[in-house]
Amino acid sequence: MEPNVAIEYARTTLLTALTVAAPLLASVLVIALILAILQTVLNLQEQTLTIVPKVVTAILMTVLLAPWMLQALMEFTLPLLRDVLPQRG
Repeated sequence: MEPNVAIEYARTTLLTALTVAAPLLASVLVIALILAILQTVLNLQEQTLTIVPKVVTAILMTVLLAPWMLQALMEFTLPLLRDVLPQRG
């Protein structure tokens, strides 16, 4: 395998991972920011109040975005396998 091809595969892998993970991470980040502001405004010191909404948000976003995530991963994986695996027949 040529070094340029390996570098392109690595670049595509990282870009696909970032693309798939970004919406989930961004939604949890927004919820965490909102909760931090509410805790500051309401002067709450309880750290366990923040975990449940973040976990629920992560699960909900994963369920809602699962078809898109799977499609993106398939669009990445199938051409990669076609290029890497030897042709038979």
